Amino acid sequence: MSASPQRSPSKSKLQAQSFSENSRLLQPIAGPSATSRRPPLFTVPSSASIRSLRSLNDPGIDRFTDELEIISSDNNQQFDRYSYIAYYVPILRWLPNYSFSESFIGDFLAGVSIASFQIPLVMSFVTSLAHLPPVTGLCSVIIGSLIYAVLGSVPVLIVGPAPSSALLYGQLIDSLDTGANGWSSHDIACTVSASVAAILLSAGIFRLGFLESVLSRALLKGFLGAMGIIMIISELPVEMGVQPGGKSPLEKISHILNVYRETNTPTLMISVITLTLVLIIRSLKRKWVVKNRNAVYIPELLMMVVFATLLSWWFDWESLGVEIVGSNSSSGASINSQWIWEKVKLSSKNVGYTKSRSDLFKSTFSTAFLCTTLGYFDSVIATKNLGARFNYNVSSNRELIALGVTNVVVSIFGGIPAFGALGRSKINVLAGATTPMSGIVMAIVTIFAIVYLLSYLYYLPECVLALSTTIIGITVLEEVPSDLLFFWNVRGYDEIITFIIIFAATLFWSAQSGVTLGVGIAIVRIIKESSKSRIQILGRIPNSSVFRNADELIEESFSHFKPSSDKLSDLVSEIEDIEGVLIIKIPEPLNFANVGDLQNRLARIEKYGSVLVHPSQPQTRDFQSTQFLIVDCKGMIRIDSAAIQILCEIVKKYIETGIVVCFSRVPIDVRSQFSRSGLTEMVNESFSVSNINEHTGLQGSAAGLGAGFFKSIDEALKVTTVQV
Repeated sequence: MSASPQRSPSKSKLQAQSFSENSRLLQPIAGPSATSRRPPLFTVPSSASIRSLRSLNDPGIDRFTDELEIISSDNNQQFDRYSYIAYYVPILRWLPNYSFSESFIGDFLAGVSIASFQIPLVMSFVTSLAHLPPVTGLCSVIIGSLIYAVLGSVPVLIVGPAPSSALLYGQLIDSLDTGANGWSSHDIACTVSASVAAILLSAGIFRLGFLESVLSRALLKGFLGAMGIIMIISELPVEMGVQPGGKSPLEKISHILNVYRETNTPTLMISVITLTLVLIIRSLKRKWVVKNRNAVYIPELLMMVVFATLLSWWFDWESLGVEIVGSNSSSGASINSQWIWEKVKLSSKNVGYTKSRSDLFKSTFSTAFLCTTLGYFDSVIATKNLGARFNYNVSSNRELIALGVTNVVVSIFGGIPAFGALGRSKINVLAGATTPMSGIVMAIVTIFAIVYLLSYLYYLPECVLALSTTIIGITVLEEVPSDLLFFWNVRGYDEIITFIIIFAATLFWSAQSGVTLGVGIAIVRIIKESSKSRIQILGRIPNSSVFRNADELIEESFSHFKPSSDKLSDLVSEIEDIEGVLIIKIPEPLNFANVGDLQNRLARIEKYGSVLVHPSQPQTRDFQSTQFLIVDCKGMIRIDSAAIQILCEIVKKYIETGIVVCFSRVPIDVRSQFSRSGLTEMVNESFSVSNINEHTGLQGSAAGLGAGFFKSIDEALKVTTVQV
């Protein structure tokens, strides 16, 4: 055996023996394999931490924690700065190790495939929903793909504009005056995108990524389902060849019913036939992909645009009254940058003047916040799904920073916000993508399309371009029934009700009201759950020192259940009730939110001996027969000032009525609050007045707290049982 293994156990043994009796809460479990620089491993109670152990003032523990700090400082000297930077700028990690021979073919094909349907799709909802030039949406595709390849933490995530954002942009542009005396659509787009970027960056800097868990899936699906219907309704006038009208979905439906007699028959036939063919191809494509992965490369949307443009040119559909894109396809092809703090030149009655953007920021902030909420949580769904599938290390705060920086650049060029999307990312994976290089390829193809291909879309029918948005709306609605069926099967009626409320509010009121109501419902549900106290009445499992919740049927009871008995009460009675002693457990942190519910539950225990009895029932328990109250604090790892004040009042009330109160398993981090509030002194004084220690010869054993505090429930029962 080498010298090193011989020295290591000796050092571990010496360190373990140096602990005093008060520090035996650390039990050494290290073996001879410990290295000379590594301190012995110890089991630490869940109520303690290494930092809190210093409060015991034990020399052995101090040496142990000093050793940990020395090792930590040694590790800092070997800190890999490049890896640290690469963690926040992932391109520094994946690009130097990129293998062109193994990955580029798949990434290239995936990038081209995504671009083939992304370009017509983005052009469709940017022009028809956002009322902006096509190039603004394509600009978002380029910037989103390039910057996310540098900063994004999910390699196969596709980032780009979302239809929901485009719809909100269009509603905002319609509501604001964009004429000669108002803001241009480009100014509005720049301002809203800048606000979105600011919200994302602020959330990332202040580490608010945890808020992704606030909105439930039912809430998101309710909103997205309504948005899918709104998309379909918004495109119906274009697909029928009539003039659009109305702002809300109901107004648009009413307008369609009033003008349906003016429908252009060739336009309607082209729309119906094209939509039918595309849906058939998409349905067959899903089946083909299972058998042959190469079927994913079939670009049905690109084929729709190309063939419709060629047929429109060949048969001169414009002469039949079919509206074509015309020169609008190349309008705005020059990308103009504009800083958000620049003053904008406006005119009023032939008099030129300048105007600050501050008023526009204020009037558009609600829409920007709504776009941020929808886009980010849609992106969260994508990152969580892909992260779980491919074991990516996804940080919500890093994603916020990446999306924030992306949209800062987008806002400079007047594009609509770019977020991650699960559907596009799944196609990216199926097409063979393994790295962010596929997004870079997609951006390059999009640049090529802007420079060379937009002008060739002159004869593209507007009804065909609008069909891309309709297809996305149908795709969104296809996902809703499965979620509702799942909630129904698991009896998640609260989720179904949430879905219906958000769906109806968004569809029949407005998108802003739908999200506002959804966030309100989420906040109310969280507050409701956080304000509930999990107080338990404990009983002993027969023939053991184990205590469990007396209001629940527990597994240990079944070992004592009498098979010949068919009464449920026999099973419940297996939990022993100790006469004159009430054991209550507070298994959670106490704060201002749940301490009120704690008072209510204690009052119910006093009347009924259980928290499960409805407060309308007659009193069934004489609380005066209780002589001892043991409060088990295992799990109460924190307590704030408001909660400790209420707890002191509760304990004082019980002591004044002649009940002796004692505590067990008080976490170390909570003990200082008990002492500063006077609770420790109050409890110990009640023990002193009752002369319990003199009669029993037993004292509390929790280090430094006094006679009324114990390390376990059993130790507290030794005092109370003897006295009773």
